[in-house]
Amino acid sequence: EEKDKSRVVMLNHNMERKGCKYGFDALHIVKEHCPALEVDLFGVPAAPANLPNWVHYYQTPDKETHNLLYNRAAIYLAPSVIEGWGLTVGEAMMCGQAVVCTDNRGFREMAEHEVNALMVPVKDSQALADAIIRLMVDDELRCRIARAGHASIQRFTWDNSYAKLRELFGIERTTS
Repeated sequence: EEKDKSRVVMLNHNMERKGCKYGFDALHIVKEHCPALEVDLFGVPAAPANLPNWVHYYQTPDKETHNLLYNRAAIYLAPSVIEGWGLTVGEAMMCGQAVVCTDNRGFREMAEHEVNALMVPVKDSQALADAIIRLMVDDELRCRIARAGHASIQRFTWDNSYAKLRELFGIERTTS
């Protein structure tokens, strides 16, 4: 099934470090340039006040709905100021979404600018908007980023993590 290139997904969170303010600002900029924009917003807190009718909020979606959100939209927006790991970026990559995210340490664990994501400076709503618009208008770029993200996220397995941990601790694998 073809993903909707005018649909963006974003996590809603009350913690300032998640950067939702910058994400919302970016989405309003995108809407001015791409009137067809629809946004699926999900999170644990209650819906933010005064959401425009083009933003659809899903509070604590069940697994099926969560998967639907990731699988129908072509783009995932992650505007965090600080991120420890960035689980939602990995989930988006697994579902074949092209990722726009901020250039922070947590996202750098899995995202590489212009390879498997478009990464922009932290707290830069205009740069977030520009990256989203770029993916909306350039089908080849969006599909290349999404395919690369899906391929690269596959390296994060329990077996690979275990092997890396053994390597870090200098433990050789035994064959008993």
